[in-house]
Amino acid sequence: MNGIGDIRDDGDRRLAEAARWRVRLSEADVSSTLEFETWLNGPGNRQAWEKVSRSWTYFDTVAHAPEMIAARQAALGDAERAGRRLGGILALPRLIRPLATLAAAVLVLAILGSGGYWWMNHPDDYRTAVGERRVITLADGSKLSLDANSEVTVRYADHERSLHLLSGQARFDVAHDKSRPFTVVAGNQKVIATGTAFNIEMAGPRVLVTLIEGHVVVLDESGTAQGMLTPAWPHRIELKAGQQLSTGPAVPPEISQANIQHVTAWTIGQLMFDDEPLYSVVDRVNRYSGTHIVIDDPRVGAMKISGVFNAGDAAGFVEIVSHYLPVKAVTLDAHTIALESQKKEGGAL
Repeated sequence: MNGIGDIRDDGDRRLAEAARWRVRLSEADVSSTLEFETWLNGPGNRQAWEKVSRSWTYFDTVAHAPEMIAARQAALGDAERAGRRLGGILALPRLIRPLATLAAAVLVLAILGSGGYWWMNHPDDYRTAVGERRVITLADGSKLSLDANSEVTVRYADHERSLHLLSGQARFDVAHDKSRPFTVVAGNQKVIATGTAFNIEMAGPRVLVTLIEGHVVVLDESGTAQGMLTPAWPHRIELKAGQQLSTGPAVPPEISQANIQHVTAWTIGQLMFDDEPLYSVVDRVNRYSGTHIVIDDPRVGAMKISGVFNAGDAAGFVEIVSHYLPVKAVTLDAHTIALESQKKEGGAL
């Protein structure tokens, strides 16, 4: 790892100078000075400044992570030793005084060094419990809204913003950056965007991609390892605002016009359904309550339902479904309710 006292080539020197300027401007609480602009216009300096600035932003975003706290403490010791040892770069008395800030500069250089590759490529994992929703602002300003009982990993690098929705549902409001495409993998689908808003839901075996605004391209990656696409898929699918792509195992993709209000109702604590199969509806309802609803009968699961429900009100949902559909609720234990067929006279459903 490149330490402050181990500047071996011109590229390292520029990075160290950029780190020095990052500290100096932060201490002065200014964005620029005439002297800084003169340095910035020097050969290779702007590229070094951009690298340090990205790492500085990353450091600030994860500053309270336990791993970063430990690394910062180690960097503080490095900074103290460097201050005593060096008479040149990063050893000016006015920079040595705020050692905590100097330690941040040391850590920025570590992130940029070969030994700091892990920091920039280690994915962040975000997850929610049953009934919990979260909104996370990512390092680039993009917003990740995570539904209940959901999980997503985030990995940012110099040339890409890569996310993986592992379970549940999320809305992505993407900060525009053409140089770094924003990609989300869910199941076998990869959604590619640069600045837009879209919703992805993993509903049982199906993956639903809904474009709220902007433009996205969806690729199927199930055949990537074999160098081929799933036969049912075209090379790529482009969605327009308001469209929803539905995919599932061994079925061709289907594009339909979506009701955006229904799709995004979960962000305000509501669940809206329009003539949807009961098994799919129950899968979503279960994300919000400690009471688990189960359906064993395929005929019951295939029944269609429409309505607006409050997220987390499993008892209210069961009561309404039992009233309007030919099903009955059977309590299996303190936390489980089964929906079973309710036969009418003559034995017919």
